[in-house]
Amino acid sequence: VTPRDRLPHPSNMDEFITVLDKAQRVLVVTGAGISTSLNIPDFRSSRGIYKQIEHMGLSDPQEVFDMSLFSHDPRPFYTVAHRILYDSDVYSPTHGFIKMLEDRGKLLRNYTQNIEDLEYKAGISRDKIVQCHGSFAGATCTKCGYKVPGSSIFPDIRAQKVARCPECVESYKLTQNNVKKGKSNSSYNSSSDDDDSENEYAHIGVMKPDIVFFGEPLPHRFHDLIVQDVLDCDLLICMGTSLQVSPVCDIPRYTPANVPQVYVSLQPAKRFNFDITFLGKCDDVVEMFLNKLNWKMTHSMLKGKFPGNLETDETKRYV
Repeated sequence: VTPRDRLPHPSNMDEFITVLDKAQRVLVVTGAGISTSLNIPDFRSSRGIYKQIEHMGLSDPQEVFDMSLFSHDPRPFYTVAHRILYDSDVYSPTHGFIKMLEDRGKLLRNYTQNIEDLEYKAGISRDKIVQCHGSFAGATCTKCGYKVPGSSIFPDIRAQKVARCPECVESYKLTQNNVKKGKSNSSYNSSSDDDDSENEYAHIGVMKPDIVFFGEPLPHRFHDLIVQDVLDCDLLICMGTSLQVSPVCDIPRYTPANVPQVYVSLQPAKRFNFDITFLGKCDDVVEMFLNKLNWKMTHSMLKGKFPGNLETDETKRYV
């Protein structure tokens, strides 16, 4: 697909603020970069998850989130998952900014690739959110389909232990008790460190967090909404995402060419012609937006100070 031509405006901060102030249907696409200030690692940076797990000996670090590998052996995932598990209600200023867009009647939808459920914790309405890659909010047995709240498998994730399906375990125990009357009828503890217990239940269904692995389709909600949303939006803001994972990375390409497109991240996005790119930490850039818009946010992570006037490279339009 041939990249779109940049629009004449916005080409600098003040012009973007004018566009944002007038916008009524803002489409926001977010990635891990909006959460790194909370010490949640991203995936592809020099300190990201994939760099951290290079020592595991996989042909590609992404394999740890590959459904075919998980189905064959879930242990690599459960060895790594604690690194991206976030069990707190604290959200970043960038999450708060998206909530402010909604509060001002400007947010059309937030398509998030993040899986820690912080959009909801920031108070953004469920109908305004599309969790493109699912979340840790729930977990499902890969064998029988039994569902549990995601928090119920957090102890196993933290212990780097494969979480087994409690329903499958109970069914297995009943079967074994019928076959072997002398078998212990003690209850199964999913967080047990007993190697014998782990081996005994190795064939039992595995609880998989309701996040989208490579090789799995995106949720129906994504496909149900995205076609109309890109046609309806009057401003596209992509924040904290490298735009490398399909089909989310295709959203800018399918957004009408006359809709302003803005990018916020530490590094420029390759293969895209955003009208303006703000290079920096998402929270810092958002705080500049808030200052320019005179929007008041109460958040402990706001710094309360801003750099001087920024120069715009009119060729590349980086700010």
